[in-house]
This record gives sequence, structure tokens and C-alpha cells, in this order.
Amino acid sequence: MKAPLYILILLLTFGCEKSNELIPLDSILLNQKKWEEFNFKNYSFTLQISCFCFVDYTLPKTIEVKDNKVVKVEGIPFEELNDATYRTVDEFFDYIKDRQKESPIVETLEFDKSYGFPTYIYFDISEMIADEEIGFTLSNFIPSK
Repeated sequence: MKAPLYILILLLTFGCEKSNELIPLDSILLNQKKWEEFNFKNYSFTLQISCFCFVDYTLPKTIEVKDNKVVKVEGIPFEELNDATYRTVDEFFDYIKDRQKESPIVETLEFDKSYGFPTYIYFDISEMIADEEIGFTLSNFIPSK
């Protein structure tokens, strides 16, 4: 009876360890190069933010990009929002590189296999700071003319 309990305690202790391995820059650059080769300037996608924020902030939102600039979020002109959290795909690549420079304790990145844009971004910079973790899910990508 003691052996299963001991194994369970070990699994819980070591199974919850956070990874501090950064995604290799080569992998990020490879996906960024794939993205850039398509030369998308006009597109839309759904962005969902994961954080300890107001519920409205974390709801999925449609982001519209024209001439490689965010122009609308959920149909609202971007200028009215004044929120740098809403980014183009190119700006998300810059965000990833900037966050990596902060040596996060946890980093999770996933990329679209066809176009190379990030589909999931998550960073936890410090165990000592509560609630600074943030994640972004990009989905429903639609290129436009």
C-alpha cells in the first residue's frame, strides 16, 4: 500500500515541473520565413488571450489587418482601442523574440504548418511574479485581397 502512495507522490512532485527550455530560435525563424514568403498584407484571424484579466478581454476577437496594420478588432477601429495587445502576425513574431530575451521560465509556441504563423504563444517570465503569465491563441486565419 505504501509503494503506490510513494509513486504517486513522486509523480506529482516531478510531473508538475515547469520547463525552462526555450524554443530554438531556428524553429521560430524557419516559421517566420515561411510566413514571410507568402507576403500576406491583408488578412483576418481570431485572437483569444489567456490571462488573469477581465473576462471580456479574454473572449475571442476577430482581428482585421490591412497593409500589414491592425485596422479593426471585432469591427471596432483599432485607433479607438489604443491597445498594443492586438498585433499583426509580424508583430507577434517580434513579441516572441522580445519575450525570449527575458529568459522566461515557461515558453510554449506552436506554429501553423501551412503558413508558419504562430497559433499558440505562452510565456511565464517569473515564478516570483503572480499573474503575469499570458497566452495568445491565433486561429481562423483568412487571407484577403
